[in-house]
Amino acid sequence: MYMKTEELLLDRYKIISKLGRGGFADVYKAFDTRMERVVAIKQIHVNRHSAERVLREARTVALLNHPNIVTIHEFEEDGDDCYLIMELIEGIPLSKILSRISPLSVHEALIITIEICRALEAAHLNGIIHRDIKPENIMILYDGRLKVMDFGIARFKGGSSATDDDIIGTFAYMSPEQARGDAVDERSDIWSLGTMLYEMLTDCIPFSAESATETLNMVQKYEPFPPSRSNPEVSEELDRQVMMTITKNPDERYVSATVFRENLIEFLPSHEPAEKVLSGLVGRYISINSEMAWAEETGWRGQMWRFIEEHKESITRTPMAVFLSYPFFPILRQWFEIPRSLSLFAATGVYLAVLLRPDYGIGIAFFLLSLAMIKYSAGLFIIMFFILMPYWAFVSRRWPVLSISPAIGSIFGIIQIPFVFPVLAGLLTNPLIAAATAGIGCVAFELMNLFLKESTMPDLVKGYAIWSSIKGVSNPAQVIDLIVTPFTQNRILLFQPVLWALAAALTSAIRGKRRWFSGAVTGLVALLMGYQGIFTNLKGSSLDMGGLMQGLSFSLIILLLIPIFRPPAASVNTAPELAEELAE
Repeated sequence: MYMKTEELLLDRYKIISKLGRGGFADVYKAFDTRMERVVAIKQIHVNRHSAERVLREARTVALLNHPNIVTIHEFEEDGDDCYLIMELIEGIPLSKILSRISPLSVHEALIITIEICRALEAAHLNGIIHRDIKPENIMILYDGRLKVMDFGIARFKGGSSATDDDIIGTFAYMSPEQARGDAVDERSDIWSLGTMLYEMLTDCIPFSAESATETLNMVQKYEPFPPSRSNPEVSEELDRQVMMTITKNPDERYVSATVFRENLIEFLPSHEPAEKVLSGLVGRYISINSEMAWAEETGWRGQMWRFIEEHKESITRTPMAVFLSYPFFPILRQWFEIPRSLSLFAATGVYLAVLLRPDYGIGIAFFLLSLAMIKYSAGLFIIMFFILMPYWAFVSRRWPVLSISPAIGSIFGIIQIPFVFPVLAGLLTNPLIAAATAGIGCVAFELMNLFLKESTMPDLVKGYAIWSSIKGVSNPAQVIDLIVTPFTQNRILLFQPVLWALAAALTSAIRGKRRWFSGAVTGLVALLMGYQGIFTNLKGSSLDMGGLMQGLSFSLIILLLIPIFRPPAASVNTAPELAEELAE
């Protein structure tokens, strides 16, 4: 019969939930109102004439009292159903672990096999042959203990209700003599355990096919390759131990689980407690399973963000090293006429330094760039040195990636999409960081164009050719005057960084509610309205609306693609959190 939750079974057990269902049994989690403990109840569907045999088997298994065997508290009958009242164990079936982590390490596989051997020793001493040793019947608890389940189940199946999958699964670990219907002893369980050990070491079940008939034929006739063929970590001696357990002739196998266990102990790489090894395995499974389940559920976006999270060091360091080192060669060679070999050496040194130690590599890049200015303009050298070095000491050393991200604003300006930068900063970081990054990035974008003769975006910043004006100037005050003059003559340059900062902060605030598309559009609208307000209220300023709308439209097209790559809602790390991690 079907039991509902909160139903009182046998006037004693309050059903809490259903844990699982098999071909001939249902398993429930229940509360024993008499003993005041949580138990597991296996409801076994059998024919009435087989109830006596079920009771006999249950009583036999109940005699077993071993830490590696699930304890059976009681046996009850009610109509056509029998009930095994067992201890409730919470853990992960070995079959699920192998579905995510396989092959296991040699150490883990040996520990699991040795623990199962201990359980089989206790059973065999009481004349009980399990006859269904397989990964589904091995439970590894969260604390690292191992439990063998379903002792004697194969003996008291009342009806033939097993599915084809159940039969194949059983045959895959079934000894040849058991498959033939012959009498079995301890050596049959050793065969099944050896098959499991082979699977754990190789990620391959040695006797498995698409149908029950083909699987049974393999059990009787097929000779598998030694595990070392698939796993080079397996030694030749361990090969022999494994192959001895799955030889067709029972007389050539180990005579007992005790002998098998004692031989395997010699191959353990350390004497680390079994509980510690297995709890680590369970923890690894939980971590991998949650990540893979999330990636499968979220599709390609989940897999992409998982890849980013796993390779964040390479993803940040390599582009940053290229970004800082690539300009060195043309800058030193063409602008400062430094010899080719020395320029190449400096660029290579910066690349390696940033790649290995970004915090100090950025400092080296700043220092060398400042030093290169001495020959061209001593005044500019002094200014750059006293700006870049403190910036490195207080910002770059702590947040390497974040410290150079404002320079990306200049790159977006060069490729004619400057408006993408503040909105992108808002989509990837929190409001405060977004505002600071966008504001400083806008200043960097403006300075780059002021130093050039022809601006990359003349509608926003006109070129002042400051670079050619400061050549040979050694007075820092004179250099500062040349740089500040455009800002005093054109106040748009003062308001523009504030506008970018506000647009970035607004974008970030809206995106924080999982509204990526709305955040991107709002950021661009804020930029459009801001530029209209600036040019309308500043005397002598004119705005080319056509050019501005063209730039904003092109930026919108690019930004609309970004939400497609946003992290799924179930992400372990949201984009802002990951961006901040990468920044550190």
